Amino acid sequence: MDFINKLLDFILTPMGLIISVGGLYVVLQASQKRPVLSWFLVAIFGFAASLSKFSNEFIKEPPPLVFPLQELREFGRPLSIILLLSLGFIALSTKNYWRKKLLPKPIFYLVLVQISIFLKNLLYGELAFAFLSAITFAGLVLMIIYGPSQWLQDDHNFDLGVWAIAMVGMIFSVANFYQVLINRYAVTFVHGWFLGTTGNPQHAAILISATIPALLFLFFRKETKYPWLKWLWAFLIGLQILGLLMTASRTGVVMAAVAVLIFFRHRASNLLQLALALSVMSVFILPMLGTGDTDSAGILDATYSKWDGGGSNTREGVFNSYWRSFVDNPLLGSPFAGDRLQFGESSWLGVLGGLGLVGGLPMFMFAWSSLQMILRLDYLSKSNPEKYLQCSVVMSGLLSLLIGGVSEAYLLGNLTFAIIAVLLYLVLGNYLLEVLQRDKRLLEI
Repeated sequence: MDFINKLLDFILTPMGLIISVGGLYVVLQASQKRPVLSWFLVAIFGFAASLSKFSNEFIKEPPPLVFPLQELREFGRPLSIILLLSLGFIALSTKNYWRKKLLPKPIFYLVLVQISIFLKNLLYGELAFAFLSAITFAGLVLMIIYGPSQWLQDDHNFDLGVWAIAMVGMIFSVANFYQVLINRYAVTFVHGWFLGTTGNPQHAAILISATIPALLFLFFRKETKYPWLKWLWAFLIGLQILGLLMTASRTGVVMAAVAVLIFFRHRASNLLQLALALSVMSVFILPMLGTGDTDSAGILDATYSKWDGGGSNTREGVFNSYWRSFVDNPLLGSPFAGDRLQFGESSWLGVLGGLGLVGGLPMFMFAWSSLQMILRLDYLSKSNPEKYLQCSVVMSGLLSLLIGGVSEAYLLGNLTFAIIAVLLYLVLGNYLLEVLQRDKRLLEI
């Protein structure tokens, strides 16, 4: 009932009315003949799913953001549900012309993990929460399969799919750049670390890291119609890297490093090209961030204590606790506590500790099948050099998210940008592999 009240309150606000009317227009206009609108709605959905408010025992209400970011963050969850339903409506009108395998194997295993979470919540936890979480995740998977996965009928839609992921990073960067210029404290009040419009600095770092591969793809893609776009993508990559460093997230930096290494695994010269472009862009970006009494050179001061090794290791205790829970209860995981199943700072150990082998086996089958996809894409990129960029963006995005799951539990979420990014990278990779199979069949005829 609280959710419905929030939804109605949001729709009745001036911004809610504008978004509702605009969203309805996009839904009615979106089609396979106008795919940009559909993919743009995916991007807005991804950003909306990232909106959240930080709170702990000391801070019950975070500092307000500037208009309209405060209103968007306040109603982030209802807005995400509206966008999910809108995308589901578009998906119903999509026609499939040649695709046969819309569901990648890794997503099937993730569904099994969520089923095990649902059953444990159903048996021992709050009934309403169990059904709401299951319905939300089911709606997300169905929308991804019959929407984005089915839209991937050609390389143009593949490019738009990557563009949609990049647009989440663009919307996030522009929104928070606007906020920083007016009031930096509202997005850096947690120890001086950058959390932006997300719920904490870790979530901001994961969003940034997950979108960097898509921005790299757009930067290196041949752009004949609008050559100036390369500088826009370079500018956004620079903002993303700066924002990532400001989060002080070691997980995010590892994810970004993995993504960059995989993306440039056979093209070190391109990495130098990007570094030169970012060096030029930094001349323009850093001075603009020097607001108030603090100059731009000191924007990373709050993160030094973590980067120089002074940060504490908060995860070791959590990891050990999960492992003990698994050893004590290897089949079903730790006994239920509270009204819902919650996971801490690890997807892989969290599923073992909370669900035992019942959830752990499908979770690790998800990992294995995802790694198989990455290896097959690497083979495809070697045998078909013209596919290098397409394969690399999926490989780098997917592998970085899998590695980040070691120290964050986002792979067990049901409506966050991180899980949306995982699903999108999987359907993009699945499309590339199906194109390869189709081409092989045509050659054999």
